[in-house]
Parts: sequence; structure tokens; C-alpha cells
Amino acid sequence: MSTACTEPAAVEAVALHPERTDDPRTLRWQVAGPPVGLLCPTELDALVAEGVLTDVSVGRHHVDTTLRAELTWAQHGARVRATVCAAVAALRAAGADHDRTDPDGELQRIAHDLIEQDVNPYAAGHGGGVVLRGVHDGVVEVELSGTCRGCPAAAFTVQGRLLRRLKIEAPWTAEVRAVQSRRG
Repeated sequence: MSTACTEPAAVEAVALHPERTDDPRTLRWQVAGPPVGLLCPTELDALVAEGVLTDVSVGRHHVDTTLRAELTWAQHGARVRATVCAAVAALRAAGADHDRTDPDGELQRIAHDLIEQDVNPYAAGHGGGVVLRGVHDGVVEVELSGTCRGCPAAAFTVQGRLLRRLKIEAPWTAEVRAVQSRRG
């Protein structure tokens, strides 16, 4: 069940969904909306210093929290959840979800990750591939290879799959453009 929490200082609600992991002491809090970023939420440092948590790991759309062995989630889950909400809200309010000093650099990193983790596995299943060729002024340039080159469904892969995800994770994305090979 996904729930949203709000903190008095938060600008927006943060939707969280806890997921079990292989380690029963670790919960993965899936975070809806813009990326959390790769910064460690300082609000969680207090729970580590206090000995409630032994580890915190932050991904683009999740926060993993590991409870000290002798504690239970029934005892501390609500507090950890509220702290994760506050931490994500604070990061977003501070604009920490992406580096505004180099938006094209951040867009390139996000596009590369999406291509490698989402688009290429899909395209490879059809005998094709997508290569990131560059990013400038919010425009992501990709080269299609294999069966993707010339395929009528390639527009769906590039526009429907990649651009849609980029607009969520990097709203400043202007467009995704397929380019021809630079090879002779």
C-alpha cells in the first residue's frame, strides 16, 4: 500500500511504498515522483547516530533503511517512515534532486542510466539497441542500431519509452532526437 505523508515544512507530499528485501532488517522505501538523488538524507543520520538504524542507502527512487538487529519494525517503523518522508521532502525543497548548475550534465547521466537499465533491455529483445550520442540545451541525441534503425516502432521506443521517463526524472528535457551514425 502506497501512502503519502506531509510534514509542516514540506512543500509537497511524499508518496512512499515500503518493500521487503532479502534482509528482514532492511526496508526499501520506494519514493514516487521526481528522483530523490544520491545524497544521504541528513534527517536519517540522527537515527543512525541514535542506534536505531545501522545503515541508510539512497538510490534515485528509493531509500533503504536497515534496522539494528535487536529492534523491530513494529516498534520503529512509523518513526523511520516519518523520517524518510521528512528527508525526501527536505531534499526536494532544497532542489537537491538534480544539479541545476549543469542541467545538461545531469540530463546526460539520467539519460544514460535510463537507456542502459530500461530502453536497451527492451530494444535488445527485438534485436536492436540505443546509444546515447550527446546532450545539449535539454536535447538528448540517440543513435538507433540493429533492428531499431528504420523500424516504425522505434519512435515509440524513443518517444514513448525514453522521453516519457526523462520528462519525469528530468523535467527540463526538451526533446529526444534520433541521429544518424557519425561513422563514414
